[in-house]
Amino acid sequence: MIIGTVMSSRQVPQSWDALDGIEYVVHIDQKVKGKQTGEITIFSEHRDDAVVLESGKQYLLFLTNNYQHWMVNVCGNSGPKDEASKVVRQVVHANGND
Repeated sequence: MIIGTVMSSRQVPQSWDALDGIEYVVHIDQKVKGKQTGEITIFSEHRDDAVVLESGKQYLLFLTNNYQHWMVNVCGNSGPKDEASKVVRQVVHANGND
């Protein structure tokens, strides 16, 4: 789980080992839980419930590792940081990172 800013995105065509979708490069602004630092690449498959991120925006992201790709967990709590501020405060407090 991170708070990060989307730096860039690129379309990924379907291939023998990957579905089509979008890869986002996200700068990790704050690590709420986990060990990842710096930047992370997040994959979003093209489907109806896919998470769409905008470059330059900051997000609270609940991540899962799926087949060697980081993906946004569609648990419903990921979203723009300003819209998820209540969830951010609760999570940061619960993890003792205030």
